[in-house]
Amino acid sequence: MFIRNNPVNGATVARKGVVMRLELGEMYRKAREVVQPALAMLLLLFTLAAEGQSGLGPNERVSGPALVGPVTIMQEVVNTTNANFVFAGHCKGNPAPFSITLSPFDVAAATTAASLEGLRLPRQGPAGCLSQAGGEDVIVVTVVTPKFVNTGAGLIIAEVVILYVVSQ
Repeated sequence: MFIRNNPVNGATVARKGVVMRLELGEMYRKAREVVQPALAMLLLLFTLAAEGQSGLGPNERVSGPALVGPVTIMQEVVNTTNANFVFAGHCKGNPAPFSITLSPFDVAAATTAASLEGLRLPRQGPAGCLSQAGGEDVIVVTVVTPKFVNTGAGLIIAEVVILYVVSQ
């Protein structure tokens, strides 16, 4: 086996008549695609562990699996003290949509991504995610700030991470 280096394009490796071309830039890009999401998840877990989670009781903690995906929160027109929370995300790679009326809830222009974190959603755990029956309490733990949009007209669109509320 021999290796012939080419600093511009990578390295060429030949073994038993087979020549493989290793593009260094491509290898680094693929490594980043795998490592960056893993680091983001670790950061999320360490952040939760370090800061605690608002909206939890003294004998409660958050647990996976995570529900991840888009959410739309719309102020109701008829009953303006309520808002509809519509989640269209996934759990364990499977669709896990749910919706709930938040009452009272004001989708104000001042509502921020941070103000949605800690929002508890009772009995909204979808069937087949944590348990076959579903119906567990869940809580919004992260709102992805770059994907948060508050139109200022009673509508919020965001990407969220939701976890289960379980007893310690």
